[in-house]
Amino acid sequence: MTRAVVIQTQEDAPPGLLQTWAQRREIALDVVRVDREERLPEPHEPAFAVVLGSGASAAGGGPAWIEATVEWLRAADAATLPVLGICFGAQALALALGGCVHRNPAPEVGWVTVESNDAEHVPAGPWLAWHEDGFTLPPLAYELARNAFGVQAFCHCRHLAVQFHPEVTPAIVDAWAVNDHGDLTRAGISRSQLDAGTDRHGEAAAQAAAKLFDGFAARAGLVAVASRV
Repeated sequence: MTRAVVIQTQEDAPPGLLQTWAQRREIALDVVRVDREERLPEPHEPAFAVVLGSGASAAGGGPAWIEATVEWLRAADAATLPVLGICFGAQALALALGGCVHRNPAPEVGWVTVESNDAEHVPAGPWLAWHEDGFTLPPLAYELARNAFGVQAFCHCRHLAVQFHPEVTPAIVDAWAVNDHGDLTRAGISRSQLDAGTDRHGEAAAQAAAKLFDGFAARAGLVAVASRV
């Protein structure tokens, strides 16, 4: 069985739909909680890695596990380990590859669409966005999607990074709305608007997520995995 490592940074940000996709594709996900100082594997051990979102910021001044994760991503890149970065994971990957992470003037929270240059593998949405940080493209990276907030997806060799959250389920969105209610207020979106968007877009987003995960698997060279029914 193919094995992959998932780097999780907090209790309410689990793999979600990524786990569902992995089970369907016969992939075992080994979840590592870096916020609990759990040990990351050597980069040559898994078939690929996924770094999930976080309320912490890669823009500087955060907990020690952030720098440790960025250093691990540099080692993963050197070992040619494919990485899928999601939100914080995308920002950490951009930083590891030579880009810069910065704080946006306002949070981007809610259901969004993006302008995709590769709609077959990175659909335009709808996607759930929930972040305060943006990033500049690393050297040699190719922008795959953007919107008014900036870069929303990029690829670099076998890596894929997305600012939005293809992994979220309605339960995950609900937990974030409870735990990070201040983000909704600062983003100018109400809880009822968020819930209505989840009801309206959840099913389509799940289908788009499966396409995105398969696209990453194909980019990573796991063609047999991406083609399984």
